[in-house]
Amino acid sequence: MRTDSLVPPRPAGMIVPAEPLPAEPSPEWRAAATRSRELVVLTHGIGSTRLFLAPLAARLHAAGFAVRLYGYPSPWWSNATFGKRFAALLRRVAPGYERVHLVVHSMGGIVTRCALREELPPNLGRVVQIAPPNRGSHMATRLAVDSGHPVWDRLVVRPHRFLAPTLVELIDAPDSFVNRLGPVPPGIELGILAASRDRVLYPEQTHLEGARDHQTVEGWHTGILWKRETAELVARFLRTGAFYPQ
Repeated sequence: MRTDSLVPPRPAGMIVPAEPLPAEPSPEWRAAATRSRELVVLTHGIGSTRLFLAPLAARLHAAGFAVRLYGYPSPWWSNATFGKRFAALLRRVAPGYERVHLVVHSMGGIVTRCALREELPPNLGRVVQIAPPNRGSHMATRLAVDSGHPVWDRLVVRPHRFLAPTLVELIDAPDSFVNRLGPVPPGIELGILAASRDRVLYPEQTHLEGARDHQTVEGWHTGILWKRETAELVARFLRTGAFYPQ
């Protein structure tokens, strides 16, 4: 028996425990998931790997979704380049499923925003961004923009600019690459989960015009990937288009 309708709505931005999903989906639930053939593609952020998403992928798989982890050499080239490749992957895998959802972490959210500007499969489902620097990241600015301190700039900033050009695209200047990407494209249902104790970016830097829902999870930038609450919220948004019943 579904109990979503019995749970009162939560105001946007509140940190509250999620309603748990069944630890072991029922045979009926698994059968429905098999019939629907819904795929979730997960991808990571800068300086990370797809292995960081494995616990979340396992929980989504247990909830009845097919899952696929996508990796890319995040520091190099550009978010736009990775977005084109990500969109091409989605077009390749989409014909095998009824719907293809996206769950993306950190800079993976910017890669996804670039992908959403490309040709997309007609069965693209919902998108969940986890701790995305939608308005840039103060840490990216600290690491990639000259500060006026010669030692820091020589030993930290210049190597980062040379080795990680995608990091430069994440700075929080008003005219930075990420701040010129624009709102969520029409027809895309996108939800955002921010981390309450994020030291990589401020929670307010995760907001994006046109997002359907935004909630905050207790934890830090990467750690929220491994929380059961995060998996429960993601699964609910993918099914209903909201993190909590409206």
